[in-house]
Amino acid sequence: MNWLRTSCLFVLLASLAPAQTPAVNSGGVVDAASFGAVVSPGALISIFGVNLAPQNAAAGAIPLPASLAGVSVRFNNVFAPLLFVSPTQINAQLPWEVAVSGAVTVIVNNNGVESAPQTVSVSSFSPAVFSAHGYAIAIHADGTLVVPKTSPATPGETLQLFTTGLGPVSPPAVTGNNSLDAPRNTTATPIVSIGGATARVTFSGLSPQFVGVYQVNFVVPPTASNGDNEPLQIQIGGAAISSQTNVAIGGAGWTQWGQNQRHTGSLAVVAQDANRILADMVYDPLAPTAQAAEGGDLLVHYQVPLVDGNDVYMEFKSGPFDLSRFSTQSWGENRFTWRNGQLVQVRSFSSDWKAPASTQDFWEPVFHAVLANGALYLPGASGSVIRFNKDTGEIVQRIAPFGTDPNTYETGPVTADSSGNLYYNAIQVVVDPLGGFFQNDAMDSWLVKVAPDGSVSMASYKTLTSPEAPAATARCQGTFGMTQLPWPPSPAAVPSASNLCGTQRVALNVAPAIGPDGTIYSVTRAHFNSRYSFLVAINPDLTKKWAASLRDRFHDGCGVPVSAGGWLPANGAPGGCRAGALPGVDPATNRPGDGTVIDSSSSSPTVAPDGTILYGAYTRYNYSQGHLMHFDANGNFLNAFGFGWDYTPGIYSHDGTWSVVIKNNHYGGSSYCADLTFCPPDRTATNPDSPEAYFISQLSSNLTLEWSFQNTNTLSCSRNADGTLACVSDHPSGFEWCVNAPVIDANGTVFANSEDGNVFEIGQGGVLKQKIFQLLAIGASYTPASLGGDGKIYTQNDGHLFVVGK
Repeated sequence: MNWLRTSCLFVLLASLAPAQTPAVNSGGVVDAASFGAVVSPGALISIFGVNLAPQNAAAGAIPLPASLAGVSVRFNNVFAPLLFVSPTQINAQLPWEVAVSGAVTVIVNNNGVESAPQTVSVSSFSPAVFSAHGYAIAIHADGTLVVPKTSPATPGETLQLFTTGLGPVSPPAVTGNNSLDAPRNTTATPIVSIGGATARVTFSGLSPQFVGVYQVNFVVPPTASNGDNEPLQIQIGGAAISSQTNVAIGGAGWTQWGQNQRHTGSLAVVAQDANRILADMVYDPLAPTAQAAEGGDLLVHYQVPLVDGNDVYMEFKSGPFDLSRFSTQSWGENRFTWRNGQLVQVRSFSSDWKAPASTQDFWEPVFHAVLANGALYLPGASGSVIRFNKDTGEIVQRIAPFGTDPNTYETGPVTADSSGNLYYNAIQVVVDPLGGFFQNDAMDSWLVKVAPDGSVSMASYKTLTSPEAPAATARCQGTFGMTQLPWPPSPAAVPSASNLCGTQRVALNVAPAIGPDGTIYSVTRAHFNSRYSFLVAINPDLTKKWAASLRDRFHDGCGVPVSAGGWLPANGAPGGCRAGALPGVDPATNRPGDGTVIDSSSSSPTVAPDGTILYGAYTRYNYSQGHLMHFDANGNFLNAFGFGWDYTPGIYSHDGTWSVVIKNNHYGGSSYCADLTFCPPDRTATNPDSPEAYFISQLSSNLTLEWSFQNTNTLSCSRNADGTLACVSDHPSGFEWCVNAPVIDANGTVFANSEDGNVFEIGQGGVLKQKIFQLLAIGASYTPASLGGDGKIYTQNDGHLFVVGK
């Protein structure tokens, strides 16, 4: 359980007064949170009057003292522990020993001079919420405050709330003491509601380090309305809070890549079952043309559908599709809303962003919006980001740190942290019309931070990765040539290092991840050599924290049997390395395997609950499966699992630990090279211990396998105009999973797209709960899904946005 760590919970008012007879105001004893007239034993109270103390004084330790600056307070002759005294106000704890029946009087003693007794209203329960400016002091799971506009609460998330007056606890508390020695739960469970929607309370008891302060942890109701002033109500023991307190509720569901700044892909909402298609909207009318031009596959990275209460945001595309350049297309964002059970379009937002280069360089990069600060932000031209008014569609501000430079590109999803800061990547490179993206070296790339007020700071990735990364003009080691097959040519062979490394720059399609402590994580590569890559940690002020190389990390290559964690057939066998190859090496380099970062990937870092970082890198020698890499918060490499590329792993937190949800495609292509003589494509025949197969898998926090669900469907289907399906059996090994970011609901249920055109609902243990066919079986591995606050699932297939639910 996380506890608020702060040195001060209240703002205390005080003034000096001459030493005279103290007097407590009539009705001057109130709860310290909302100044309500009824108080209860154990609660924090405030006493207002005159001449209550000779000077200001505050308690310096716990247990709280019964006297401060010569001042004491008695309730029915029971001394009260004191937090603070001043001439006009005293803050204290009402002793647990004070009875709740009969008359209760209070007397203040100021250095031997006593006040006249005043009557106090005492009850078993007197709930009150600590607040500031009318807003409850509510805390996100990462320890930050819930704040209107910049950091609202989200339906489905768990908040911490600080209150007083929630009555008796078990085991009983000691007057004047905190509860660091043992948890103390309230004997009654409060009823918490927001805007009339009842919340699920997960904890109610005394906050450990404070005296007289209660903590209530609750899940914001999935049906809570959006708004900056949603009323918060607490009832317990028949008593309710007496004054209006509000909480800010923001977008319900999914406002950015990976759902949140850590990219966990999970939401504390129970998803609806995937029983039927609720909506079908075309967002990419160019998809059929692109599919036809690319041999049947759809090699496009699409954004995750963004969900903001009843509103849904999804990219749209227009213009002609051209294999030789992406820039012929145009991008924008559509806003949809739910009305009478129908998803209808209400607004369009156009952007001047262009993707660099062409299909000859990499798969089409992602155009990805973010919802933050009550606004919609879209990538724009020249490395800019455009802030739109969500309601009017008007441009509020263009944030353009690079001016109008045509050679600078915003690349990858924009990430928003809990304070409303935005983080995105930009790259500067002159794309040659004939030679393409890699003809010229990148000039630089940057992490850009945009504050809620639009102010900008940024850091160069060249600086952030120096001196660890090779210089742009250094010679980087390549791979063996095709004439040297089978690889490696000999146990002592070393590939040539004749080519320039190129500038170390950010990888395309990377969404920066933000840890709970504000550390930013991103991924870089050498422009001319993708095997020289880094996971980079950046401090909140954009200074360098560390840069961890992805190179020489794996030992599961040549000659390592499947039973020992390897992938390849035996050395000398078809698809295996050359006989006599050193055990465990990458056959292409004759050294430990590298975490390779390619620009056709959309992998982004994920920050796990323990602060460790996960990243899915590409590797060729294990049938192009890649590796999911695991680093600690100091940049030390921990371990890896043999799948991870083009995927941002999701996190399922449960039972005091956490698990990783991945797609786990064991591809059926050739093993480590493109020559079918040395690397035949029939994985089942040449490598029967590791056959072609396609799984959704869950791993432990140590990356050990917990369960897998295999797609065994063999049918390629398409939906006819009349709704019927036309199918042919042409995938004997099943279909790969075409999802690059998953959905995980509160129960650990996983939703994922498959290339067979179905969206699957998979329960814990790898149990199929439901699946539903969308439109078309198609090779398209870049279709993330999301979840709304009401449990609807947003998915996509062949350029269509689908919504499924009950």
